[in-house]
Amino acid sequence: MTGQPITPPVERIGARTTLQKLLSRFHFGITLFAVALSGLTILLAGVTALRGYADRNMELAAQLGAYGVEPALVFNDPQAVREGLEPLTRIPGIARLRVLNDVGRPVTEWTSPVADPAPTLTRIFFPRPFAVTVQRNGSAIGTIEVWGDSSTLIDYVRLGLLAGLGCLLITAFGTIFLARRFEYELVKPLNEIATVAHDVRLHRRFDKRVQPLGIAELDRLGGDINSLLDELQGWQGHMESERALLAHRASHDTLTALPNRDAFDEQLAQRIEAAAGRGDRFALLFIDADNFKAANDNFGHAAGDTVLVALSARIQDALRKGDFAARIGGDEFIVIVELDEELHPDMLANRIRTSVAEPILLPGGETYRAAVSVGVATFPDNGSDATALLTAADAAMYADKLTNRSRR
Repeated sequence: MTGQPITPPVERIGARTTLQKLLSRFHFGITLFAVALSGLTILLAGVTALRGYADRNMELAAQLGAYGVEPALVFNDPQAVREGLEPLTRIPGIARLRVLNDVGRPVTEWTSPVADPAPTLTRIFFPRPFAVTVQRNGSAIGTIEVWGDSSTLIDYVRLGLLAGLGCLLITAFGTIFLARRFEYELVKPLNEIATVAHDVRLHRRFDKRVQPLGIAELDRLGGDINSLLDELQGWQGHMESERALLAHRASHDTLTALPNRDAFDEQLAQRIEAAAGRGDRFALLFIDADNFKAANDNFGHAAGDTVLVALSARIQDALRKGDFAARIGGDEFIVIVELDEELHPDMLANRIRTSVAEPILLPGGETYRAAVSVGVATFPDNGSDATALLTAADAAMYADKLTNRSRR
């Protein structure tokens, strides 16, 4: 029996990978995953922050609109309502405005003539309108609804996506050269990037930056992430500035720059709480211009605005530092002053009357002499809460107005 020679198995060349290639693929996968996660978390954090600021800005815009249309809703004047909405129509990012009366019927409506550049983004950030109830003396007199669009957000989101994609592309090329480094040399700088991304996502620390890592490719990546963080921090500062501006507009009268009714209500509540805790006293002065309608009728609304600005300035000039003045209505002002041995509220009321009585130069060259009625209420003598104090001051003001009429 003749035996055939046994042929040894042929070795399959190329079936096994080298350690260098394995480490290269492993490091490449780990690095790409870590950086993708970092980029995603930073992007999500930025989008989340932008949405929060966008929501707040829409809310503040609605509050500003509510203050602007309040007098017009009181008199059911659609034209004045549209004029009150005019400042909001110039704010970027507002797509539609609607004002409803106290029974839910539309009074006026405005739609932006500019088309929404990204309706999908609008549905994500502004799924429903922001609605604010317009109140007058504690009673609801209407509602203002504000719809937002993506016009102020689309550039931010697009730039964020491009920056994130750029980071990923740079990482893909950088990891080819980093594969030959030890695992420790790769993990440590990546942990630094992940830590920054973690702080940004959890704590909104847009001031965090990736420090120099000693590896050229990852330093470039850190620079790109820092650039993205610089942009996010700039967006954050821009949004905060807009929010502060809208908050100021929502709490101040646009004509006289005095605090408005909402700011007064908040200030009065704080003064009552502080005075009740310390046992102090303060006075509330309710000031109303006498026959102000005649100024508008005889000289025009521009002259009426000039008179209101002059009244607010002269009322402020008559006060001390720390006293509070607000315009709460068309020709109605409120003053809160702390009482001491040197100040009596009647003396201050007379000082305001004297200051207001000085001639006011109108835009047409005419002069106008204003007069005011002043009602005084003191805490806690005339009331220990806001309603009681306002009621007492209002009653005293009307009594003073009747006295002024009888003198004439």
